[in-house]
Amino acid sequence: LREKGTERPFSSPLLKAAAKVDGNGQPVPNQYVVDIAEDCPAGVCEARIMTRLGLSSSRVFSVGQLPEITRRAPNTSLESAMTLEVNSICNAIQSPRAVDHYAFQGVKGQRLVVDVASRTIDSKLDAVLVVADAKGRDLFVDRRGGLLDFTVPEDGRYIIKVHDLTFK
Repeated sequence: LREKGTERPFSSPLLKAAAKVDGNGQPVPNQYVVDIAEDCPAGVCEARIMTRLGLSSSRVFSVGQLPEITRRAPNTSLESAMTLEVNSICNAIQSPRAVDHYAFQGVKGQRLVVDVASRTIDSKLDAVLVVADAKGRDLFVDRRGGLLDFTVPEDGRYIIKVHDLTFK
């Protein structure tokens, strides 16, 4: 039993939510803006919503400390590969029945880890992850969880390809 107004929808007190409002100052149904405190540690957090029927099941999301960007346009070809900076995070929705392409500049001998965090945030994506050369030829492949730890063989442009194992 909780006193009205004391419900905590997040697993951390360093996270707060407020109803999202439209251009006229009216609340947008079922949408919230989340405020993350500067000192919130990186990691996976849980969110719940208090409804008239009680507390919802939890949904998880990731709080990070790296620069983040969001994919806004389709990138399903080598030519449309979205450029990513090393040591960054890209938030995206996987293109259905397609391979998404991301490009980055690698330096010979640089050790890199590419991680598709779908499993840790309850996504249904069963990621296949490929690092390819600038012409799209596969160099490193992971079909078991979306994590590749590799050393860059030569200076140049590389392509990260991501798709669902069954192309759902």
